Amino acid sequence: MTEVFTALTISLLFGIGIYMILRRDIIKIAIGFSLISHSINLTIVTSGIFTGTLVPILTNTINEHADFIFTDDFAGGVLSPIVTGVTENSNYADPLTQALVLTAIVISFATTAVLLTLAYRINEEYGTTDVDELRRLYG
Repeated sequence: MTEVFTALTISLLFGIGIYMILRRDIIKIAIGFSLISHSINLTIVTSGIFTGTLVPILTNTINEHADFIFTDDFAGGVLSPIVTGVTENSNYADPLTQALVLTAIVISFATTAVLLTLAYRINEEYGTTDVDELRRLYG
């Protein structure tokens, strides 16, 4: 049931974003791009969540006598600090998707800030944010 609700939420956000991009106002276009980026981020996060249910953290105790905390043994299947004994049938969520989405959120925020700043400057310069009217004013 959770997957259905998430899929509906993603499709609704994406649809509203496309609808907003097709409007004539630059502010609405910027908000539409932001909504589409949020729906894409949600899609990426859910692709990593539904593959597993456990959190990928260290499960073994740390050796107190060692000079280092994490020991990687690729041949033995120990990839610290993620999880010890990872196999193909492990039921762990993928942490890479969360890291990618965190980066995408920052980039999306910066892009939205630039679009809104551009819309503000256009409004100051021409007195409107309507795309058709700006096209007429330009020539």
